[in-house]
Amino acid sequence: MALLEVEDLRIAFGSSTVVDGVSFHVDESQVVSLVGESGCGKSVTSLAIMGLLPKLRKSGRGGGAAVSGRAVFDGVDLFGLSADQMRRRRGADLAMVFQDPLSSLNPVVPIGRQITEVLERHRGLRGEAARKEAENLLDRVGIPDPRRRLGEYPHQLSGGMRQRVLIAIAVACAPRLLIADEPTTALDVTIQAQILELLKDLVDAEGTALLMITHDLGVVAGMCNVVNVLYSGRVVESSSASRLFAEPTHPYTVGLLGSIPRLDLPIHEPLKPIRGSIADVIRWGDGCAFAPRCDLVGAECVAGEPMLKGEAHAHRCVKAEEIA
Repeated sequence: MALLEVEDLRIAFGSSTVVDGVSFHVDESQVVSLVGESGCGKSVTSLAIMGLLPKLRKSGRGGGAAVSGRAVFDGVDLFGLSADQMRRRRGADLAMVFQDPLSSLNPVVPIGRQITEVLERHRGLRGEAARKEAENLLDRVGIPDPRRRLGEYPHQLSGGMRQRVLIAIAVACAPRLLIADEPTTALDVTIQAQILELLKDLVDAEGTALLMITHDLGVVAGMCNVVNVLYSGRVVESSSASRLFAEPTHPYTVGLLGSIPRLDLPIHEPLKPIRGSIADVIRWGDGCAFAPRCDLVGAECVAGEPMLKGEAHAHRCVKAEEIA
């Protein structure tokens, strides 16, 4: 049994469906990625798994999310848990590193208190024992002079150090599943490499499963075992990382790969960006949502809803063989 099994996940805000039947799984000690442009449904998928989306009111009004499907973690459907049951699991069994550390950390609470709060709730540590463990966590994620940093506030730290604090909070209770939502956004290249190396070391040391959410295929190539490519709220391709990079079978995946600078190409070789924007879509029921941006589009692409085919290497494209 997979550690996390997401089945037919659907998320809607009002009349707008942002995730439309997404399914994937994460095994023990595995690194799985959700890849795609901003607006494809990656982050909202992770927030639904963590139980952090605002609830839809019974009246159906307001800004809440309508969530359906299943997210089975260690045999238990997270969507069936009460708010209190989910709070007991969140932080202990599954944890998340959020995209923007400056807005994720409380600006008026010292770093030390934000870490010890997790230790008190889930590990029962108090006083000096909690403070000592918080100091050890900061040292573990590579923050210098951790004892002094415990008394500082988020604005006193650099972007890379704030991201390390978020990671320290997330791994404080040795969760079995860690979700990292764009953990290197807005960081310079050297700090990005350090953060990714830190996550990799933590996964290797603890045997933690990692769900990596990113639009950076370079990150995927260096860390992930399995890749799920999302477009307009659906998985359009899914396979092992090595196979996906060697034999992409969906035009969107090909476009993402073609947008990456490569060292093995001539220096003046132009990149091949995907034309249009994520807003240029059609309804999945009318055909492939990527059709308005696809260079290979034909009549068969808009002749009905494309289904996800295959197992080891799944794709949602009627021209997959031609692309391969």
